[in-house]
Amino acid sequence: MTDKEKKGHESEEQLQDEETENNVITIEMDDGTKKDFIVLDMLKHEGKQYIALAEVDSMEYDIMSWELDGDNVELSVIEDDAEYEAVGTKFQELFDSYDEESED
Repeated sequence: MTDKEKKGHESEEQLQDEETENNVITIEMDDGTKKDFIVLDMLKHEGKQYIALAEVDSMEYDIMSWELDGDNVELSVIEDDAEYEAVGTKFQELFDSYDEESED
């Protein structure tokens, strides 16, 4: 995802419901195509909401910020390098904790 903002959900509740039900969301891209993404996790950092998404069948993931815009959820690319690094570290720590739990 290279576009600045994506719209794919009618509400925060829909995003969270889909995340907990099957972990796959569909996002409409700027060119009108739709792509499916796996929601790896969501977290809050310094008052902002973030989401880690991986395109279905991909081993790589993107981290984006998200916020409500009326009834829609707006996904935005994190442009600040320091912010991206801080959030990326938090997600990596979270993913590492899952690995540790599964080893027990």
